[in-house]
Amino acid sequence: MARPSHNPIWPCAMIGAAAAMAGLEGTGVIIHGASACYLYADSVIPNPLNCTYLIEDEVIFGTGDRLLEVSEALLPFSERIVVINSCVPATIGEDLRAYCAGCESLFVDAPGYCGDMMDGYRVALAALSPEVDSTRDGVNIDGLISTDPFAVGNRMEAERLLARAGIPVAARYCNDTLASALRPSAMTVTALPDVASGIGQSAGSLLGLDAIEKTFSVLQDAMPDADCAPVMDICEETEELVVKVCDRYLRVNDPPRVTLFGIAGYLDMATDLLTTYLDAEICGAGARNQPQEGSVCTWGPDLGTVKRMISSGKPDLIIGSRYEATLAPGVPFVQMTIPIRKHSMLCHRPLIGTEGVLWLIESVVNAGIKGC
Repeated sequence: MARPSHNPIWPCAMIGAAAAMAGLEGTGVIIHGASACYLYADSVIPNPLNCTYLIEDEVIFGTGDRLLEVSEALLPFSERIVVINSCVPATIGEDLRAYCAGCESLFVDAPGYCGDMMDGYRVALAALSPEVDSTRDGVNIDGLISTDPFAVGNRMEAERLLARAGIPVAARYCNDTLASALRPSAMTVTALPDVASGIGQSAGSLLGLDAIEKTFSVLQDAMPDADCAPVMDICEETEELVVKVCDRYLRVNDPPRVTLFGIAGYLDMATDLLTTYLDAEICGAGARNQPQEGSVCTWGPDLGTVKRMISSGKPDLIIGSRYEATLAPGVPFVQMTIPIRKHSMLCHRPLIGTEGVLWLIESVVNAGIKGC
């Protein structure tokens, strides 16, 4: 059921839909809306986007001709035109499908008021309607939304672990070709459960050591030709490294007080790691998206809520975005979600898999926490 977006510090459904479709090579993605919608999307989505740049005249007299103009210009360079409808034209209620150039055009109705970024991502993939190809070998990788600064690193880490088990990769959602995305294999592993598309039979997630081991146990049962023992060995080696560095940290520091903000799935993983290996006190975990059942997070939809959580928790370390770094200057900080300001992330760091575990623990123990 559609629900309003009440979260001013988290992208809306239109952004999620655009991110999903723009991540597929061969699509020509058009944001059908005003320049502000496009400019915000372009600031958080690394893939190419296009826009109809609607102004007052189109809103009054109809937006179809402008959409057709942009679609026809983009058609020679695209296998498929994808139109992402935004709030203003969706509110007008025009039937725009006749104005999408090409018989294979896809219209995704994902205005911001129908939900948040995660909702829009799933709406777009449902509109794409990929059909499972039972003859295709390998495992799909799901939950690779390009607005996540860790998405490319997550894809590479998932591919690395699957390769160690001798399991080929099928479709990648959404970091693949359009042709590949339209014919997924029957089984899927998920990088980030918060944006799981539901395509294929889920084998589990790769978010944290326990989840990795459970997922590869499922894959081993489903794929007798696979050899998942090397992945289990990697998990064991990773845990030994984590225990060693955390024990060394705790010999000279008190357990840290930590407040976290970001995507709920990442926060649940980080909370588990920090409490298990660093005896950390979690002062609060504010999720940008609605947490799933069983999550340790609470929903933190605005800067007022974020500020209150930081003020009441008095943390030694904040994990989150530039919002939190600005609200609590001087508190050691680890970047884990958008927006990113004042520095760039060029290295493809993962937050899933064993390398994701190592990166997170490394970042925390090197954050320069004072007074611990």
